Amino acid sequence: MESIILPRRLYCPFPSRINSHVIAADDHTVRWIRRFRLLQSEEQIRLYRNQGYAYMVARMFPNADLETLCAYSDLNTLLFLVDDFLDQNDAMVSGGHDSGSVEKFSQIFVAILNDPAVGHGSNEPVFAALADLWERILKLGTPQWIEKYKKSLWRIFHAALWQHKNIEAGVWPPLEDYMSRRQYIGAANVATDCIEMIDRITLPDTAWQHPVLVELTEICRNTVCWANDLFSLAKEREMGEYHNLVTILAHEKRLSMPRAIARTIGIHDQQVRRFIRLTATLPDFEEKTNLEIIRYVEGLRAIMRANIDWSNHETSRYRFQYADQLETVPRLSLVTAER
Repeated sequence: MESIILPRRLYCPFPSRINSHVIAADDHTVRWIRRFRLLQSEEQIRLYRNQGYAYMVARMFPNADLETLCAYSDLNTLLFLVDDFLDQNDAMVSGGHDSGSVEKFSQIFVAILNDPAVGHGSNEPVFAALADLWERILKLGTPQWIEKYKKSLWRIFHAALWQHKNIEAGVWPPLEDYMSRRQYIGAANVATDCIEMIDRITLPDTAWQHPVLVELTEICRNTVCWANDLFSLAKEREMGEYHNLVTILAHEKRLSMPRAIARTIGIHDQQVRRFIRLTATLPDFEEKTNLEIIRYVEGLRAIMRANIDWSNHETSRYRFQYADQLETVPRLSLVTAER
């Protein structure tokens, strides 16, 4: 795999935090993977642990209690495994990974969200694991949140289906279309929607729907995805995957890869600065609601920072370096090979 060199660090001036239950959550999720045979060998499990998914969740939700952290660690791991296997020939579920299989998979996934009994005893480990996990999540969230979250999960499969159909047709998505869908392709909406449940935040609909909170949420999701498109670039180029902001910018704007990387960093940093400016214009409700809004914004900050810290320090999933880690880097030759 080629190594991507990023010319500078991403701007994200929020504090780094990590949940004190991280090791216990990691141990729990490994046991859960073994129980449902989501991975087939101890070598696969060892490689999985090097990916550090529990650490990502522990950084996103530093205040979560152990039970809740374990539940989201399991869900986050399940979504990563499903994403990886649906992108490869050795698909996690029977029948391959074309758009028809993705659609069938998503229908069963949603059916389990409506009735976990559908997944119990399934021959597909992922469905049996989901049934177990969803029954645990049902006990953690309010009925209103559960309904919102089910819709959030459905959106990621809708976006995955769009992506697979593009690939099958050999179609490059327009930049604007990709940027509007990326938060769902990357399941960033699933993470931000969990703040309400994990941090026990209670807000009226008028607050959730306020334009400032809506935009802050979308910026959080997008900046996580733009950062991920940079960190995962080498991995995706090796796989021939082109649903990546860097790659689409290079294709549509006729940019060299180094310039597309620099442009993507600029988009990320501009949106982080926009996020900071917006936090000075938070809506004014009654005092209790205002305090809950502040806690929600802190949750968004934690997710933005968590993704960068995890990618920098705790996962083997990506291969990249920063220019300041190298003794000498040619000014424009910031990628080992351009295609």
